[in-house]
Formats: sequence, C-alpha cells, structure tokens
Amino acid sequence: MAAKAPWWDRLNGALRPYIGPPPLGPYNEDPLPPTQAKACPLCGKPMSEHEFTRSTDHTATRMYCP
Repeated sequence: MAAKAPWWDRLNGALRPYIGPPPLGPYNEDPLPPTQAKACPLCGKPMSEHEFTRSTDHTATRMYCP
C-alpha cells in the first residue's frame, strides 16, 4: 500500500494544469547592469571612501565621512 502524499503535493498536483510549472529562472532576460558603489546617506560620497572604527567591547561602530 502506497503512502498518502502530503497535502501540499496534492494541492500542487491539482493546480498544475491551471497555473503551469514554476518558473526556473530569468533565462530569456538580459543580465542586469553592474551596480554602482552605494552612496553614504549622510554625505552622498561612495561608502568605499569612508572609514569605520569597530571595537571589541560594547561601544558602537563609528563611521567617518571623508
């Protein structure tokens, strides 16, 4: 005797004729353009130009704008 399939498998089997198979990826689309460096919310310069001070105790991390 075969085990009964879980409810989600039965639901997927019932809906598949109406909604089709799930999409597998963006194979027919062009790749996204490269992203630019993120800007600082305070000064607007790239985040790569900023300095960060991280300590090992319980003080907050500090960011220094250029």
